[in-house]
Amino acid sequence: MNRYNICKKLGFTLIELSVVIIIIGLIIGSVLVGKDLVRSAEIRSTISQIEQYNSAVRTFQTKYNGIPGDLKYTDAAASGLYRITNAYVGYYGYGDGDGLVRNGSGAPGPNANMRLYGEPFMFWRHLGEAGLINGNYGAGLNTAAESGVVSSLEEVNKYIPAAKLTASTIAVGSPLDGRNYFLLIKMPTTTGVGAFGPSTNPLTAQEAYNMDSKIDDGLPTTGVVFAVDGTGDFNGTTPWKTVSADSGCVASSAYAITQTTPSCSLRFRFQ
Repeated sequence: MNRYNICKKLGFTLIELSVVIIIIGLIIGSVLVGKDLVRSAEIRSTISQIEQYNSAVRTFQTKYNGIPGDLKYTDAAASGLYRITNAYVGYYGYGDGDGLVRNGSGAPGPNANMRLYGEPFMFWRHLGEAGLINGNYGAGLNTAAESGVVSSLEEVNKYIPAAKLTASTIAVGSPLDGRNYFLLIKMPTTTGVGAFGPSTNPLTAQEAYNMDSKIDDGLPTTGVVFAVDGTGDFNGTTPWKTVSADSGCVASSAYAITQTTPSCSLRFRFQ
């Protein structure tokens, strides 16, 4: 057998190379499609979560004549629900019954504006104690543990529930125009003492549009679902940036669906 024939037998034909390239392309394509399907499933599940929480709030209001977290501390005590300690009575945001679930302010203690025992954290504990959602959130409220640094998403999710969307959280807080909202955000895993620090954006503009369209009108500035730039403090004294300040999420009063970088968070109004 001459050298030419040996080389010919050991090599690949153009057809064989084409088949290999096609197979590699199919594998890569299936992986990408698989990721898209998983992400779509997460978004659908997160929408279901928010609808469940909405229903739980309505049931709580009917039963207790108040909003979880914001329920006046005397009514919470009479109903066998968690309430603040006496040191915080008289400061807004600690069970004052004003109809807004907001962080406490002016109360004793360091970093009081974002302490772990304000209304946004009592909100989830009340729903759990009332048997309206699964989970035991906020078991460490008003304990020594609250003064430590929350250093992981697992720690965050002891106080507020994880979203079905990977590495995201469903919080409550930052009322707007006298209304309450759920907030879909991506919480950082390292924060200040006794507090959760700034959030980040978990959604691309296309994903935010898809969620908005399924629940509301598909527009970022109208209806009951609003796009926001969630890179501020999710429950601090500094309001979240207006949606117009985040061009990666919104352009000309519509979602910038051609953008691929996660740049959107969403507010979902209580209904």
